[in-house]
Amino acid sequence: MTTATTSHPKKPRRTGAQQGRPSVGIRELKAKASAIVEDVKNRRVTYAVTKRGAVEALIVPADAGERLLAQPEAESAWEAWDALVTSLATGGGKQTRSAVEELERMRR
Repeated sequence: MTTATTSHPKKPRRTGAQQGRPSVGIRELKAKASAIVEDVKNRRVTYAVTKRGAVEALIVPADAGERLLAQPEAESAWEAWDALVTSLATGGGKQTRSAVEELERMRR
């Protein structure tokens, strides 16, 4: 008697924090990466990658990820981040004080 093998990973665990999506541990991902990627591609599912029970990353179909990256909000968020970094790096035009000076001012 022969046993049939499937390319799908074992039935994923589900927790409430993962919003009903299948999850895979980091070690299982290393062992079954090809099967998981095929599952994401063919069934268009999103996997939550967990490390010690906490979700660390998501594996999503490529076109879904590209749509997220192409959204204009993502562009404006990066522009806002760059503006903040530039402002903080230049001091924002404010005079700087040491932490000791600031504590002395607060204690007065």
